[in-house]
Amino acid sequence: MPFSSPKILLGLSALTILLFGVSDVTASLFNSHKRSPKALGFEFKKEVSRNTPLANRLRKRQKTVAANIDNAEIAYLINMTVGTPGQPFSVQLDTGSSDIWILSVDSDACGQDEQACKDLGQFDSSASSSYVDDTGVGQFEIQYQDNSAVTGDYINETLTIGNTVIKNMRMGLALQATRPFGIMGIGYDADESIAATSPTDVYPNVVAQLKAQGFISTLAYSLWLNDLNSLTGSILFGGVDTAKYHGNLVVLPVQKTNGTYTDFTVALSSVSVLDCSGAVQFSQTNLALPVILDSGTTDAYLPDSVLNPILSGVGVVNDNDYGSIVPCSLANSPATFSFGFGGSSGLNISVGLDEFVTPIFNEQGVQPTFKDGAGTICSWGLMSSGTGPILLGDAFLRSAYVVYDLTNNQIGMAQTNFNTTDTNVVEITGSSIPGASITASAVMASQTFSGIPQETNANTKTGSTKATAAHGSPTFNLCGSATGSAAQGTQGTKKGAAFAAGPPRMEVTTVITGLVVLVSLAFGSSVVLLR
Repeated sequence: MPFSSPKILLGLSALTILLFGVSDVTASLFNSHKRSPKALGFEFKKEVSRNTPLANRLRKRQKTVAANIDNAEIAYLINMTVGTPGQPFSVQLDTGSSDIWILSVDSDACGQDEQACKDLGQFDSSASSSYVDDTGVGQFEIQYQDNSAVTGDYINETLTIGNTVIKNMRMGLALQATRPFGIMGIGYDADESIAATSPTDVYPNVVAQLKAQGFISTLAYSLWLNDLNSLTGSILFGGVDTAKYHGNLVVLPVQKTNGTYTDFTVALSSVSVLDCSGAVQFSQTNLALPVILDSGTTDAYLPDSVLNPILSGVGVVNDNDYGSIVPCSLANSPATFSFGFGGSSGLNISVGLDEFVTPIFNEQGVQPTFKDGAGTICSWGLMSSGTGPILLGDAFLRSAYVVYDLTNNQIGMAQTNFNTTDTNVVEITGSSIPGASITASAVMASQTFSGIPQETNANTKTGSTKATAAHGSPTFNLCGSATGSAAQGTQGTKKGAAFAAGPPRMEVTTVITGLVVLVSLAFGSSVVLLR
């Protein structure tokens, strides 16, 4: 049934870690004193899975990078169906790419891992009455950093998210792939894989189709990943939730890459490390670094001139088997990073040091320890960008509320409001982002990267329970974080909740179930379609 405006689609409310099982979560969207639009909600659940085969922590085409997976990881998966009748899929939501692709039932990946494909989705074109072969535009292909590739055909199909039906959606149907799940890219059309070889065949991707088919009013969405251990998070197509951040949004102009808008690149103007009292342990200011905000990247990649003093100060060591590692107890440190954007008129985003500390497990599910007995080892999530792009992935994005405005080529950003259940959805309709008070353009940066970042993590050694390295000695004041105890998953009060002592963070796959429910004002959901 058609709904009255505003046109706002909240397509995914999902991202977290759940340490003790599976939980269904709902949250109230609207208070009775606010306007009362009709709403459609999706029920979602969170699942813990240490064995989900997520092939690359940094999934990108050759121009960016892919890295090995050797520790726990979060994937943000959105449930959808493809075809008529709909065939179910769970695909990764990615702001850093622009194509949507799914696996064919005949793909080599599904032949190698039948169960994973059954769980995450495989497409049988013969079972869909709406299937249209679109091979006339050429072969679908994405190249990965390790020289593996996803290849297949282009198809046109019906794509359904909840009960939002997108007709004639062009997508890739993978026949050869190295992972058992697809990707929904929601970046610029100019970043589609076909753009490099046939620019005239660039097509409307998911965000463009949502606008073209009347579901949203502008090419924009906002992302709230929330706390690493939280119960909810959201992506809001066509709108801003002003309850999900502190202060005002600051607008940053998107920087062009080689003269074209292809990535969500903004100007990084400073990086600092602060101890628990706020004393500066490290700071580099007056920077003008082009950095890509990318939800498809797990960690962060910085240039060596910024990174190396941080590695020494934190006490990161490089291990032959496990790459860049730290004691897991470092996750208990209340020290923070401050990332500045846009210069003097911009903003700073505070990120807890624990966001960059992730447990490592060997193939038997055991956490290895340092050879000198200094507790369990964790991966360190700040790495070298080398000659490649500077990237801020999920480890950073969880602490920021980010509005991606593709129409006006701008980013709105503010410090996230962790774990709030409040909501105040405002439609994005024109040239300005609702709630934005400042446009920070004092610092500009030119994105001209070539090559790929240097990997600092090696593949996990099968069965290894000891690192070859001893633990490092931090030179920063990290406020008494012990080096001999395991990480307990504790959180500082900055995240609005204390997490009692428990197991370290584990790999998690967060999934929207796709179950559609009618939501009243009294029993709202954190996923909503307003039209």
